[in-house]
Amino acid sequence: MQKEEDFVWAVPLRLFLVGFFLMFLGAVVLIVAAALQGDMSASGGFVIFIGPFPIILGAGPHVSLALLLAVILTIVSFVVFFWLRKTKT
Repeated sequence: MQKEEDFVWAVPLRLFLVGFFLMFLGAVVLIVAAALQGDMSASGGFVIFIGPFPIILGAGPHVSLALLLAVILTIVSFVVFFWLRKTKT
């Protein structure tokens, strides 16, 4: 029988590994798509948190779509974080 401490770390570790794998897979897909397309115009957006304050930045011709996706993913991550936090207590 496993210790209770092992169960506490099982879910966060799995979520971290799944997230890392998805980021790696996304980077590979972007590299392959850029290489096949030949057009090197790209857009990007990201969210930086300094304390509780988000700073949202982006650049490129499709920046509004990239920033919208970044904001939606940020909101989803907050919802999942608080949902998992409530289920553990």
